[in-house]
Amino acid sequence: MRKSRLLIILVLLSVLLGACGAKDEREKIKNGLLRIDDSVPFYVAEEEGLFQKADLDVELVSFSSSSDQAVAIEAGEIDIAMNDIIVQALLKKNGTQTKILETAYGATPSEGRFVVVAAPNSGINEPKDLLGKNVGISSNTMMDYLFERFEEVYNLDKEQITTVNMPNLSLRLEAVLSGKDLDAAILPDPLAAYALAQGCVAVIDDTALGVNLSQSVVLGCEDFIAQNGEDVQQILAAYDEAKELLNDNPAKYRQLALEVANVPAEISESYPAPHYTIAALPSAEYVEDIMSWLMERELISEQYTYEDLVWDGQKK
Repeated sequence: MRKSRLLIILVLLSVLLGACGAKDEREKIKNGLLRIDDSVPFYVAEEEGLFQKADLDVELVSFSSSSDQAVAIEAGEIDIAMNDIIVQALLKKNGTQTKILETAYGATPSEGRFVVVAAPNSGINEPKDLLGKNVGISSNTMMDYLFERFEEVYNLDKEQITTVNMPNLSLRLEAVLSGKDLDAAILPDPLAAYALAQGCVAVIDDTALGVNLSQSVVLGCEDFIAQNGEDVQQILAAYDEAKELLNDNPAKYRQLALEVANVPAEISESYPAPHYTIAALPSAEYVEDIMSWLMERELISEQYTYEDLVWDGQKK
């Protein structure tokens, strides 16, 4: 009986130690990434051997969707991830604790473009034309948050705009290009750039607003950070070095960047090289605004503070 109880305890301990990033520092560090512009610096760091130079064994794990990535984070399968603060807060609500290590993309208004595009020949040319129309979004995500803030910036009556939940970006792109199920849709680059090249109209471009609304962040699991603080610092140092390399010589890494972000061949020549801000963190005001939005939507039951979400060791 005692041996059975001991075995059960050992099994439970092994499960707990396997949760969200709790691992020995000598093990492989798994970094979960989405195939978008925001992730490019990590792939440059890998290509240039920057992690190896720091004696780190970092594996870049690619995910085709944010939901799949979130499942992997909750299962403890990855230690670091690139996503956004809305996803982070929802993970926290479900019991998975992460900290923001750095802003990935969007530290300035010109970084990371989201565009509300109108279907070709829809007659929609400016924000007020969206009234009475169907707009494709992804509910309870960054794009939902952005579109609601766009409505406020342009003083649009949200009751007169029908938002259609269409999480699959490819289907949303197809729907707005055909103009059958959607009159307009919010899309991130490079899909936004592709839609515009195919005849869609840019109705709202968040890089032209002068307000910094869309930001992605690098998240670290709290257990992983607690056990591997020095490694985290080295990962960020390599990450920032990769950002510098990209900013200084975008032509050298252009093909890699196009492949990482899945930029369609039709726009590969004209697609602009991304620029990355080094060692930035989201502002307290930005975090608070997102928390307020999540509370209004009743997506979280308590408003998390800046200290709850942001790692205090980033600048040490």
